[in-house]
Amino acid sequence: MGTGIFSMGTRAMFAAQTMLDTVGHNISNANTPGYSRQDVQLATENGMFTGAGFFGRGVQVVTITRSTNEFLSQEVNRNLAAESSDQTRLDKLLQLEKVLPTGESGLGYAAGQMLNAFVDVANQPQDMAARQVVLSRAREWVSRVNTAGQQLVEIQRGVAMDIENTVDRINALAEEIAKANQAIASYKGVGHTPNDLMDKRDQLVRNLSELAQVTTVKADDGGLNVFLGGGQLLVLGNETQELSVIADASNSAFRRIALHNPINNTDRELDQSQITGGALHGLLTFQDTDIVQTETQLNAFVQSFADRLNEQQRLGLDAEGVMGTDLFSNTTTAAGIRLALNVPKGIAAASPFVATTDVANKGTATVDSFRMLQTTLPSGVTAPVSIQFYEDAGSPSGLRYEVTAAGGGAPYWTANWDPGEPITDGDPTPGVETASFEMLIAGTPTGGSPGDTLTVSETIYFLGNNGNALSMLALRDDATFVTVDGASYATVTDAYSQMVGSLGVLVQSGKTSAEISSTLSTNSQQTLTGEVGVNLDEEAARLIQYQQSYQAAAKMLQVAQKVFDILLETSR
Repeated sequence: MGTGIFSMGTRAMFAAQTMLDTVGHNISNANTPGYSRQDVQLATENGMFTGAGFFGRGVQVVTITRSTNEFLSQEVNRNLAAESSDQTRLDKLLQLEKVLPTGESGLGYAAGQMLNAFVDVANQPQDMAARQVVLSRAREWVSRVNTAGQQLVEIQRGVAMDIENTVDRINALAEEIAKANQAIASYKGVGHTPNDLMDKRDQLVRNLSELAQVTTVKADDGGLNVFLGGGQLLVLGNETQELSVIADASNSAFRRIALHNPINNTDRELDQSQITGGALHGLLTFQDTDIVQTETQLNAFVQSFADRLNEQQRLGLDAEGVMGTDLFSNTTTAAGIRLALNVPKGIAAASPFVATTDVANKGTATVDSFRMLQTTLPSGVTAPVSIQFYEDAGSPSGLRYEVTAAGGGAPYWTANWDPGEPITDGDPTPGVETASFEMLIAGTPTGGSPGDTLTVSETIYFLGNNGNALSMLALRDDATFVTVDGASYATVTDAYSQMVGSLGVLVQSGKTSAEISSTLSTNSQQTLTGEVGVNLDEEAARLIQYQQSYQAAAKMLQVAQKVFDILLETSR
């Protein structure tokens, strides 16, 4: 009997000690990321058969298990991947938003100020100081464009570095998971699970999910095979597939993810659909969508503005009577545009032709505006060109106009007159209808056979002529001036506002996505922690319970010792 109670007391004390140690381990790791609560599994020791029946032999410690929920763990990993992707993209979007500032520091304001400077040039075309202001404001606009372009380049460079660093961390985590798989597999035959090692591996997978969404499949030896969200194998047992970063074939500044083959040192580009979540997905989305959209819109804005000004500049005469040359060069990109004109006299303020009304006209028509659409009159047409009005019952206004070249003869262009619409000419070449000028008149001409006459003649005093400066100024309200996203806007400010608004929509969308995914991630982690995490109140209660069990087991051994001592005394 003494041996039996000694044995049972020893087992009871060992069980109580194990439970105390386990509770202490839980309390110590209550705040350790990825730690799962551990529990001691007890079982009754097999009874000992005697002639009087089976005598109990106490308790035995079967194993120590960890609390786990595979479904909740996978949900946490998925939500972490989504949260990390959305937050990473949002962080970059907030950087991108600063590239296109609003107000007086924006590109739209600078462009508007440049156009406004043509007011003084139109008022005093011979004033070189007024022309210099135009160049100064053009230079300021170019500087802001180049700054915005360089900021885009720097942001993309930062994204490329982040992608490379993220892939390096993915490879490092994959190696650690593979080592953990090997260590866990080495315990396969012992009949017990290495709980802390399995927690560590799960935490590694969780950390990996923040970088790229992954799925896991358990192996027979206890290992965990890891796949990228799109199905690409990353970890198989204790072996890994190494990822690499390569330059995009069509844009060397962009980065692509590839699978590296160390045997022949080659890289096979992965389909981007393989990357479905995590920081890497957020970076790639920002690179392939947000930067591209912003850069495309900025380039369209800059090119349409610069090209239209260049076009109008080429239609005028500079201060020396020479056809104007481009204001800007290299207009196809934000980062490379340059101011091509550096001398005030090069501003083509004068129009090579002017429009006047005949003093003998009987109507109230006056020339409101005149601008050239081509650098010259149509082929074979010489100035001065006369525009004469005729009564015509077939015209909605009752008038038509005929355009005749110098020397008289048959008109080379005839059209109905429509009040409010510009008067133009055309090309006498059959099948060609390209106009060389456009004129708006105020008032109403008188018809006849012929009636009132307008004349387009060559400019004589070009230094004092402001015709092309007025055309430059008119671009402020030209409905087809600047293009963004395939649409035209009446003013450069409207176009810039649209571009800023589009970026603002991206930022707001990014914030909303980040908030939603963060909430889902937090909720799923709280749910998992509530099931497998350490509750200090519960552990404190168990600590007292197991302490009492330990004291009772010790008392059992104390009683067994006394019984044993009495038996020894009796045997003497």
